[in-house]
Amino acid sequence: MPDHGQPPQRSSATLHHKATATAARVKASAAGTFWTRLSAVDFINSSLMLAALLLMCFLPFLIVISAAAGRDVRRSIIIRMGLNRQAATAVDGLMSSGQAAVTTLSVFGVVWLVFGAFGISATLQSWYRRVYDEQPSQAAPKLLAAQALWLAGFLAYLTVQVLVGRQVGSFGAHVLIFVTQFGCAVVFWTFSPYLLLLGKIAWRAALPGGIATGLCLTGLSIFSALVLSSSIVSGNENYGPVGVVTALLSYLIGFGVCIHLGAVFGRIWNERHESSTIPEG
Repeated sequence: MPDHGQPPQRSSATLHHKATATAARVKASAAGTFWTRLSAVDFINSSLMLAALLLMCFLPFLIVISAAAGRDVRRSIIIRMGLNRQAATAVDGLMSSGQAAVTTLSVFGVVWLVFGAFGISATLQSWYRRVYDEQPSQAAPKLLAAQALWLAGFLAYLTVQVLVGRQVGSFGAHVLIFVTQFGCAVVFWTFSPYLLLLGKIAWRAALPGGIATGLCLTGLSIFSALVLSSSIVSGNENYGPVGVVTALLSYLIGFGVCIHLGAVFGRIWNERHESSTIPEG
């Protein structure tokens, strides 16, 4: 009897064509474009690098600055991350208040701390350049000034969030803190690309990314309040200080991912908005 079925070669070619067409549609979709842009800026490795810089360079800088101002950075970290009493005890046991570091800090130590802190702003500067396809500026003094201003703004941003956390009660901790964090994040992360790219990105263009970053970071704060405490306590019980560091590092990686998500979303939003306003014909 004649075989009326489709030849194997034709069936394979049809399946390949369908798979290729489906992959092209997914890649051209909003989600596909978003993922392609995130992959282009290597967001996972960049977030790992930022987390390491924050933990090894910025945290010691923050400890010394807080101790010099007569404050304990551990309390600020506990409030910012919304940790419970057990997790707070684990964080207290992981690091000192920094008072001894202030009295024994050498000139080399000061230079190292400042260099590490500037490394954070320089890293973000390179991220925003990649996201917005901007060329590096040759004006080194302006770049350093922008990095210094961003660093001061970052310290102020963290300080405001901690102050709000200290003033509100347990009910406000679930509502007012998150609302305030979102508002502060929108302002600061709209300000960040504008400043670090030396005004090459207008405020209006930076705003969608600022809003998206604020939403992502607020979501991270809610997740932290619900999950991070138990992760720190469990890590401390099972592995000691290493477990606490691992839990904190996971939070910092999430912090870096949120910045990438917000910036890439803002860039795509701007491109789609600009293309939709171009008259046809």
